[in-house]
Order: sequence, then structure tokens, then C-alpha cells
Amino acid sequence: MTATSQKEKEKKRFVIRVSRDHLSAFLTIFPYDEEKENPVTLAQIKNELLKAGIVYGIDEVKILLALNEKKGVTDQLIAEGKKPVPGQNAQLKYYFNPHGVEIKPKELENGRVDFYNISLIQNVKKGQLLVEKIPATRGIPGVNVFGKEIPGLPGKDIPLPIGKNVNVSEDMLKGYAACEGHVVFTGGKVSVLDVLEIKGDVNFSTGNIEYSGNVIIKGHVREGFKVTSKGDVEIFGTVEGGHVFADGNIIVKKGIRGNKKSKIEAKKNVYSNFIENAYVKAGEDIIVNSGIMHSEVNAGLNVQVGGKRGVVVGGVCRAGKSLVCKNLGSNLATITIVEVGVNPDLWLAYNQVSRDIENIKQNLDKADKALKILKQLEEKLNKLPPDKEKLRQKLLDTRKQLQRDNTRLELEKFDLEQKIKKIGDGIIKVSETINCGVQISMGKAKKHFTSEMKRVVLKLDGMDISIEPLVS
Repeated sequence: MTATSQKEKEKKRFVIRVSRDHLSAFLTIFPYDEEKENPVTLAQIKNELLKAGIVYGIDEVKILLALNEKKGVTDQLIAEGKKPVPGQNAQLKYYFNPHGVEIKPKELENGRVDFYNISLIQNVKKGQLLVEKIPATRGIPGVNVFGKEIPGLPGKDIPLPIGKNVNVSEDMLKGYAACEGHVVFTGGKVSVLDVLEIKGDVNFSTGNIEYSGNVIIKGHVREGFKVTSKGDVEIFGTVEGGHVFADGNIIVKKGIRGNKKSKIEAKKNVYSNFIENAYVKAGEDIIVNSGIMHSEVNAGLNVQVGGKRGVVVGGVCRAGKSLVCKNLGSNLATITIVEVGVNPDLWLAYNQVSRDIENIKQNLDKADKALKILKQLEEKLNKLPPDKEKLRQKLLDTRKQLQRDNTRLELEKFDLEQKIKKIGDGIIKVSETINCGVQISMGKAKKHFTSEMKRVVLKLDGMDISIEPLVS
């Protein structure tokens, strides 16, 4: 586009051209003969700009520089508009790692690397901020050389990637966890899953599992690894020397074995095909399909062992209410301890207090012997040396503290004894055989079996344990 026609161009000594985008104006001054022609003036050019409607971004300095060129100039930029600034595109800010957690084992103080406590899970709490959208901006308008506004293009918007169990804020800019669980980014969306599924084993490839919801493990829990859940844990394989803790139920479909290393604790129930050489504790019931062998099991309510053998042999079996099985002990007279009628936690606390009292008595005895020796030394020397006197004072202080601790523990033991006496209707049902070597406790009542008995029910009768035939 030109502000001057071709015909006018022939008459005039300069031309003003405007770019197609109307953002630039250029000046061309043709060469002239100073002796025959008057020079082009600033006023002439400004007048021509006004006629053409060019009013924005005029640079008089550049015009004057062009006018000083006696040989003329070609396409000298003399006016420039302001380009519009496009708006920024919307962006997403994640408050977790959408690409997953990098596996980076922790180096221990001794220089070894801890491969157990790595975690691929990103746990979140209900209400936790997961993702935020920073809105697109509108863009800044520009101005062309004719003084007209050029709209600024707005930035591109993107949707908030909301998936399962994620709530959106009222302004549609933030996504929050709708429940406890683990956050994932799949299919272009942020979701919170309340069930964690491990496709294979819990081992060095997963590290220990700590999760706020339910956990499903399609493989095994290998030796040395831990699974901790605030919900239920379902294990399709076995627990082989691993630890599993759950606020809900624990299900181990193929069984628990551990060479005394497996530790299973559920606040509700434990279900397993078998239990062998393991520690198992349930706040409610322990239900086993085939057998409990050489283990320590503690159920707040009931222990039930079914299946073809239905055996409980070796170790210790505690149940707050009942034990139901087919066979108790073995024909090899394996020592099998059964405690029924008292919550196992009471027994465990009672046994621990009893051990603590015994330790205090031993320490008191040691202190008394040491004080006796110092007494003999004092009688011999008439006066103890300063270091020995200091030792005696320390022993006396220690003895006083031990006596205070002993008094406190004796009261605690008495309180536990009273609770144990108030046992409920503890019962043991054996549908086939109780073998020699079985030791039964119901509260303070005890019974040791020196010969086998068939199909019996054991109950507490006063201070004794009664044995009655089991009626189908």
C-alpha cells in the first residue's frame, strides 16, 4: 500500500509506503538537483503523513536523518506501531509427581544402601491439593500506524484434568483429593485410588508398602519387607518372613510361613490358608483353613481352624473367647500352649509386668549385695573413701527408685489379675483329638494333658476346667 499514487509520485519528490500489517510506515526520498530544486522539508512529510492518516509511532529523528541524505533514501522506517502481545496459555501446576516417584534407595550411615524403604506410592489425605490451573491471560492489544487498536490474542485454555475421587473448587481452578489414597496420573487425568494393587511381589522392586487405603498384592510378601495399611490387605500369595500390619482385615490366600520372622497384625480379622512358624495377632478373629503350626497366635475373640486336618500344634494359641479346631497338639506330644477366655493383650501385659517385676527384684538384690560390701568396708576403715561414699549414695538412690518402680508394677499386676479373673465364657471345642503335651489355661485354671482325648468341649467351671463330650 502507498500513501501516494503513481501520478503524484511523478510530481512529488518523496513517497510514503505503509506495510500490509499497518505496523510500519516507510519513507523514500528521490535524488534531486540542489541547484534547480528546493529540498524536501519536514513540514511537507508531516503534512503527507497526516493526509494518509498516519498518526502513531512517528519518528521525527529518523525523518530528519533521511532529509539530510542528499542522494535520497529508500524505505526508511519513519513510523512504527505496537505489536499486540498474545496472552499466555493456561498452565497446570501439580502438587505431586505426575511422572511417578523416582526409585532412589536411601544411603545409611554405615554406607550401606537401604533397598527396603523405597516407595513408589504417593499417598494423599482427603482434602489435599493435587493440581491447580493457572488461567490463560487475555493478551495485550497493539496499535497500528493509523492509531487503530489491534486486539491481543488470548492464551489457549486447557481443561483441569480431573479424574476419579478428585473434587473441583468453586472457581474450577483447583483439584483436591476426595478421599485418602494414592494419587496417580493416568489417561491424562489426576485420580485418587483408594485401593493400591501390587501386580507382583513385595520385594526390592517395590520396597516396603505404606498405604492409607486397602492394598491388594497379587504375589508374595518376601522376607524382610513390610506392608502397612490403614484399610484391608489382601495377599494372593504367601507371607514369607515379611511383616504385614492393617487397621482392617488381613487375608493371605496361600498361607503364612516365616521361620519365626513373619509378623502379621490386624485390628480386625486375619484369614489364612495356614500359619507356620509365625507371629499373628488379630483384634477380632483368626480363621485358618488347614492348620496353625509352631506359631504364636493371639485373637481378641476367636480362633477357628478348619479344613481336613484342622490342627493347632506347637507354639502358643491365645483367644479371648474360643478356640475351635479338629486336632489340638500331635501324637508326638509336642508342647502346645492354649490360653482361652482372656483377651491376649491382657495376658501379654500381665506377662510383661511379671518379667519387669522379676528384673527389679534381681537388681534390688544386686544393689543390696553391693551396699553390704560397702558396709563391711566402712567398718574396717572406719570411714569410706570419697569415691566409695559417692558409690554408696548412688546405690541408695537407685534402690529407692527400684522400690518405687516395684510398688507401681505390683499395683499394675494386681489390677491385671483382677481383670483376668473376670473372664467371660471361654470355650475350646475339639472335634477329633486333644493330644498329650497340650497345656490349657483359662484364667488361673490350668490343665495339662498326659493322654489323648476324643471329641471334647473344655469350659471354665469355677477354678477348674471342665471337660465334656462334644455333641454334634
